[in-house]
Amino acid sequence: MLFDSILGQDLPKQILSRALQNGSVAHAYLFYGPQSIGKKLMALEFAKALNCKQDGPQSAYGECTSCSKINRGLHPDIFTVEPVKSTPTARESFIKIDPIRELQRKLSYLAYEGWTKVAIIDGAESMNLQAANTFLKTLEEPPGKTIIIMIASNPNQLLPTIISRCQAVKFHPLTTNQVKEVLMKKLEADPELFPQDELQTRASRSMGQVSSALDEEHLQLSQYRSELLGLIDVLSFDRMDVLFNWSKTWARRTEHLQTVLDEMMDLIRDLVIIKTTGNRDIVHNKDLQTALQQVAEKKQIATLLKMFDSTRQTKIALSGNANAQLSLESMLIKFCEAA
Repeated sequence: MLFDSILGQDLPKQILSRALQNGSVAHAYLFYGPQSIGKKLMALEFAKALNCKQDGPQSAYGECTSCSKINRGLHPDIFTVEPVKSTPTARESFIKIDPIRELQRKLSYLAYEGWTKVAIIDGAESMNLQAANTFLKTLEEPPGKTIIIMIASNPNQLLPTIISRCQAVKFHPLTTNQVKEVLMKKLEADPELFPQDELQTRASRSMGQVSSALDEEHLQLSQYRSELLGLIDVLSFDRMDVLFNWSKTWARRTEHLQTVLDEMMDLIRDLVIIKTTGNRDIVHNKDLQTALQQVAEKKQIATLLKMFDSTRQTKIALSGNANAQLSLESMLIKFCEAA
C-alpha cells in the first residue's frame, strides 16, 4: 500500500496521498522535522508514486520496473543532491553551487522514461548562500513536469524566499509504540529490555538515533545527559576548572559534538518548560525529571534562555571551521555570565 513502508507520519501521508488522488501535487515541497524520522524515505516513496507504472491493485504498488529502479537509485529521472565535505578532514558537509547547477542542467531536459522528474535536496539547510540563491531561480520558474522536494531538519536556516515557494510538510518525532516497533523490526531487539522512561526519551528523538540504540555510544546517553545537566547546574566563575576540563575533553571528540550540543539544548528546553509551566507531560527527558526539577528551582528563566542561545550559536559556529575548544570555552563562559 502507498507509504506503508514509513513508520508513523500519518499527517504527511494524508497530505501527499490527497494531493496524488486530487491531482493537486505542488511543484515544490519542504519536508521538515527532526533528523532521520522518514523524510527522505517519504520523498522517495512519493517519487515512486508519481512515476509508478503499475496498473493493477494498490497492493501491487512498488513492484513495477520504475519503482524498482528508484529503490536501487538507478532511475534516470530521479535526482538527489546531498551535502558533502569539502575535504576529508572537514567536520561538516555543505551543498555548494556546482551540484545545484548540475541539477538545474538535468532538470532542463524532458523526462527520460518517467512521468515526472523529481529532485530531492537532502539537508537543504546546508546549502551555502550562493547555492541557495541559484536554486531559488529554479523554485521561481520550475521546469515542466518537475517536482522538487527539499528536506531540512532546521528549516529556519533556509532563506525565507525559499520557504515561501514550497508547500511545507511537518514530520514529527516517533511515539513510544513506534520506537518499540523499530527495536523489534529494525534491530531485532526486545523492547522490554529498555526501561519505559528510556523508550519515552528515545521517542522524542530521531529514527537514526533509535536505530543506533544498541551502539555503545548511545547506551551511554543517560550518562551524557546527567553530565550535561550537572554542568548546567554547577557552572560559575567559581568553577572554572569544570569549564576548562569539560571543554578540553569534548574538543577531542568532534564527531559527537553536534549531538552533545543538541542534548544540551534539549535539557535547557525541559528546564524552561518546568520553570514556566510545571507541565512534566511535555518534558522530553522524563527519566531525569527529579534532577531537572532540582536544577530548575535554582535557575532564572532569563539565564536559561541565554544558555540556550549560546548553545545554538556554538552549534552554528562548529558547523563551519571554528576551533572546537575555543568555541566550547566561549559558550561556557557565557553560561557563567548568564548565571
